[in-house]
Amino acid sequence: MASELPGIGGEERRRSVRLRTRLTTVFKSLTTGRVQRALTKDVSGHGACLVTDDLLEVGTPLEVEIKLPDHPTPVTCLAEVAWSTFRVDAQGPGKPKAETGIKFLSIDPKEHARIMQYARFNALPPSGPG
Repeated sequence: MASELPGIGGEERRRSVRLRTRLTTVFKSLTTGRVQRALTKDVSGHGACLVTDDLLEVGTPLEVEIKLPDHPTPVTCLAEVAWSTFRVDAQGPGKPKAETGIKFLSIDPKEHARIMQYARFNALPPSGPG
């Protein structure tokens, strides 16, 4: 059942709670073959928000590896870019410039459970407004 949360300019629809957690991620664009590193900002039952160096095109298919500190092998999945936007606080060289939402397309249920369990037990406190 979908829950509705207020959003900018309308209502935002989310099917699951987002848990703030920082996880190292490596993703490969299946369109260009380019491999990049990112950190998660948050994860949910249906996707994640990545802090990325560049904007990514909506709809781009990705092969994703999410590294959990307490497991030797990363969680792998297929995802697609749902949205990508510039970060307001991205100032200075070397700072990530974008946030990118990804939607999980294909992920093993046991692997997905590993991510969510880690996020629940290691969630960061809520961020301030904005």
